[in-house]
Amino acid sequence: MLDRTLRSMGTPSVAGVELLFERWGEVVGDSMAARTVPVRIDGETLVVSCDEPAIATHVRYLQSELVDRLAQLSGERRITRIDTRVAQVRRGPRPPRRTPRRA
Repeated sequence: MLDRTLRSMGTPSVAGVELLFERWGEVVGDSMAARTVPVRIDGETLVVSCDEPAIATHVRYLQSELVDRLAQLSGERRITRIDTRVAQVRRGPRPPRRTPRRA
């Protein structure tokens, strides 16, 4: 029933979704998986978060290969496009400002 619902939404089957989110390293390789994370599926578009702009550019460059790899591993061609986002780096609180000493 879940596969039927996913198909009606135009997204991959349960196996395809599992491949994307649980086996991402098999799709892109370990080094790229350490720098990217699949975030969501929006129709036929996979949204991927990247840790820096250069990695996002590299994913866009490899888009057709990655789409083909997803189809090969899942046995279906539901994802036709990859959209990249650069993750915002969370930083801790700023240290207090030093006030200049007056002599």
